Amino acid sequence: MSPLDPDAALPAPTSPPRARLARRSLLTTVPALAVVAACSSEEEPTDLGGEGGAESMPPSPEPSPEPEDTTIRITHVGDTVLGAAPDQLPANGGVDFFDEVVDHLEGDVVIANLEGALSLRDDWVKCEGSCSYFRMPPEYAAIFADAGFDVLNVANNHAWDAGPDGAAETEQAVADAGMKLTGMQGQITQIEVEGVTVATVGFAPYYMFTDVRDLDAVAALVRAASEVADIVVATAHLGAEGVDARRTPEGTEEYLGEDRGNTVAFARTCIDNGAHLVVGHGPHVIRGMEMYNGGLIAYSIGNFGGSVLNGTGILGLGAILQVDIDPDTGHVVGGHIVPTRMAGDGRPTLDAEQGTFAEVNELSPADFGENAVTVSDDGVLQFPGDDQALCLGAGSVTGSG
Repeated sequence: MSPLDPDAALPAPTSPPRARLARRSLLTTVPALAVVAACSSEEEPTDLGGEGGAESMPPSPEPSPEPEDTTIRITHVGDTVLGAAPDQLPANGGVDFFDEVVDHLEGDVVIANLEGALSLRDDWVKCEGSCSYFRMPPEYAAIFADAGFDVLNVANNHAWDAGPDGAAETEQAVADAGMKLTGMQGQITQIEVEGVTVATVGFAPYYMFTDVRDLDAVAALVRAASEVADIVVATAHLGAEGVDARRTPEGTEEYLGEDRGNTVAFARTCIDNGAHLVVGHGPHVIRGMEMYNGGLIAYSIGNFGGSVLNGTGILGLGAILQVDIDPDTGHVVGGHIVPTRMAGDGRPTLDAEQGTFAEVNELSPADFGENAVTVSDDGVLQFPGDDQALCLGAGSVTGSG
């Protein structure tokens, strides 16, 4: 896919109205700060509970009450676009686009990579020659909201397919639908969930976003997010594309002559500076997952849905990634993948053949060795080590990667 025009002017920032959902409060974007949030290596590990309940086990001298379920579930899907105007839009106005997977789009914060603009403006030329433009009616934002999405990431190479004015229209459409946009340059998006603040930050190798190739800027933004939030999620469009891009290499990746940055260095920079979770998208295939320095990295979760996306073979595989995080300790206490596949019309469906599991279980060990995260037959993430604990903070847990 073609790079964006580097000479275009940035749109003026807008302030979406406050939106409240059933269990969430979507807060306004805050400016970047520059203070590192750290997790003390001397902190006592949190008791995550045991099997308990056995009559033969003597009671504890001072039994602890059953802990309340205070974990926060982050749910993330990959590249998602309902279609492209004027002649590649879904039937029925797209209202049933997510019907086959909607029951699994549950979580405290549900995120998608919005691969396109919620605007029909066609006065923007993003590159010379042949370019792909993904534009959707602004009212399609309500389809995402009705499916349960809370945050749409726009840090990618199709966010400006309707130009800077279209990007502003996209932001307004997302806000009007009661969701939040993330991914613009320097943007920290905060969501409050029952007193817990979750921050999302988006990255892509383009100037209007925080650039994945500028690791100093990446580090600064993640540190800033960790100062204002209990949980930090980084979402990023990065890496090469296509069936030959399944492996996650060390070093810089390129696609069609375009520098896409050092994917591994980017993701690990996020973790080292306070992110709990890094989710990649853009290669249009599933990639491996790793635990690094106390953080969980999913390098690409594939195509989720879109009639304009190639869904042939492994290009049709996707994942609904669900990660449960304890906000008090910063520990990831569980994770799950729901395997998906795009149907012929681009709609996301459940994949009974679990092709995503096979990809993760092949690629994670191949690329990340003892740091690999795999997945069981029932979709549960398998972390390296029996007592793996994830802790927020730069250098808080030493990894071998």
